[in-house]
Amino acid sequence: MAGKRLPEIYCWKIKIDRLTIHLASTRKGAIRVGLDLNGRGDSTIFFRRRFPNANLIEDHRMNQPLVEAIEAVLSNNPTKKPLPLDFSRTPFQWSVLKAIATIPFGETRTYGEVASMVGKPGGARAVGQVMGKNPLPLIFP
Repeated sequence: MAGKRLPEIYCWKIKIDRLTIHLASTRKGAIRVGLDLNGRGDSTIFFRRRFPNANLIEDHRMNQPLVEAIEAVLSNNPTKKPLPLDFSRTPFQWSVLKAIATIPFGETRTYGEVASMVGKPGGARAVGQVMGKNPLPLIFP
């Protein structure tokens, strides 16, 4: 790997009581949120298995948009500006994440209802698969 530069991923954490919320972003935007009950390690350790070939750097500033979005969600407030993202999904996966994001705070929908929202009635299992691989569970609950 000589001469090859490792991608940089900036990590941070927010601690609330026993819950640690680990954040990861690149220069382009948010890529991952991880939840850890009774977590004791730092975020670079938390993300090492997920991103084994990255240069993990603890950096609050590079995660500031994600920190603000998480704090807004935890305060039950909408985010003030769009969160830059740096991950790819299929058009169907994006449609599910966008539909989930429109559900008002405090309300829920079944996977079947979300499937209907995106024009795929009967697609509850597919919606469940998208949500099972959701990289930002607090942003796209």
